[in-house]
Amino acid sequence: MSTSKFYRKAEKHDYATLSSFLQGEVLIHRHLDWRPPLDWLGFQPFWICEENQSVLAALALPDDPPGAYWVRLFAIDRHVDAHQLWEELFALSQISWSNEKHPLIAALAYHDWMHEVLRKAGWFECERVILLKWQKKKPPPQQLNSQFLLRTMLPTDLQAVTNIDEKSFDLLWRHSLDTTQRSYDQCAYSTVIELNEKIIGYQMSTSSSSGAHLARLAILPEYRNQGIGSALVLNMLHHFYKPWVREITVNTQQDNRISQRLYEKYGFKTTGESYPIMMYPGK
Repeated sequence: MSTSKFYRKAEKHDYATLSSFLQGEVLIHRHLDWRPPLDWLGFQPFWICEENQSVLAALALPDDPPGAYWVRLFAIDRHVDAHQLWEELFALSQISWSNEKHPLIAALAYHDWMHEVLRKAGWFECERVILLKWQKKKPPPQQLNSQFLLRTMLPTDLQAVTNIDEKSFDLLWRHSLDTTQRSYDQCAYSTVIELNEKIIGYQMSTSSSSGAHLARLAILPEYRNQGIGSALVLNMLHHFYKPWVREITVNTQQDNRISQRLYEKYGFKTTGESYPIMMYPGK
């Protein structure tokens, strides 16, 4: 009996079907995100390929914030051609940004197989994300000019934090208000620095039973080089300087020497671990 593939948009009612698929014999690329991949159901582009009513592959590429499309999920049955199905699902996904002048389409290709799929499809490496690890040095005393106020982040701060993101990062790396909310809810320790009741910088950090990770740090451009970043990093280190915290990590871009120097100043060292950011060449 002949069979043929069937392609359709994924919807919220596909949650159970895709959840079961992801637990099978599949290769899975998940974006390192504040939102689980299946939480993107209901957003587009998100496509499924089926054969004989069984899922063969799924691709999610919704933008957040608008205009910045990350590969949120690419999962494929281990017994089929990953490159062919990628090409077919990606071609369908392109409909979503066909009217945009300069959409940004990217993937954090931390699996070798995913990197190869994208390389064969003509994507190029634009930069790398590197990992730094704290060397367990006792952090120096916290110092901050008395005109600044460092305090715990509150839910009412999240719009201001999102505004800092918009002014501090290129579009691909910005957080929407929804993502800021999700990251705040999942972080263990978040702080802001104010000047005259205006939030000018912030940090968000996650934690586990034996470690912590500086997940987000940003300062308004006009207030940089005034010790704000140092104060936030030191405050975070002092908070997690506990006997049971064996590891503190942070990621940054390989070509961002300013942030690397800041982290190295307070005892972080590069681990040699890095992951490529792959970009679709576009029009």
